[in-house]
Amino acid sequence: MQTKEKTILLVFAIASIGNLASTLLDASMLNYLTKPLLLLPLLVAWQSTTLLKTRFDRLIAGAFLFSWFGDLLLMMVSSAWGQKVPFFILGLGCFLVAHLFFIAAFWHCKGKRTGLIQQKPWLLVPFLLFWGILMYILWPGLGDLRIPVTAYSLVIIVMTASAHNLWPLITKPYRTYLSIGTILFVLSDSLIAVNKFASSFPGASFAIMLTYIVAQYLIYWGAKGMRN
Repeated sequence: MQTKEKTILLVFAIASIGNLASTLLDASMLNYLTKPLLLLPLLVAWQSTTLLKTRFDRLIAGAFLFSWFGDLLLMMVSSAWGQKVPFFILGLGCFLVAHLFFIAAFWHCKGKRTGLIQQKPWLLVPFLLFWGILMYILWPGLGDLRIPVTAYSLVIIVMTASAHNLWPLITKPYRTYLSIGTILFVLSDSLIAVNKFASSFPGASFAIMLTYIVAQYLIYWGAKGMRN
């Protein structure tokens, strides 16, 4: 790892610790200070080390960029403007685009090769089962958001399935990073949905942000390995 990359990722680590602390302390100002510094360092580190030379590099950068936009918009949900501007829907839209960028990157990496799930389609069953259970839990509380949440949840399942399809095509430990990272991303999004539309639970903010932060960090390293 280059010194510049280490320094940038140190900013990510400090911001991550600060943001997790803000969820435990219910410190809104600390949250506003640290949340914009979560995905931005990953985006800058990715750009500085890859120079965005390939289409894959640019697709991953796009995913990090729209994740950053999503962070900023979701951060504003609890602000004074939150009652006037649909920040949640806008944030959801940004993360939807981010997941589409990830999907495009994973399929670009696969190329013409045959992936694991393509070889064994029955491996899709656990992913679809999870999606079905999640929608069953969320459905009664979705109201007018049934269509967008259903579409979004299906996209995140496609995202993690696309990552797992790459399993035999990328080397250890990067495929493990990518696998765990995408699963944690789905878990984080699912916790957001359950907490908002089904049943709020203690420690939700901490659990959501912890899984999200670790997910993005692992995807970063998984994607680095996919470039080799």
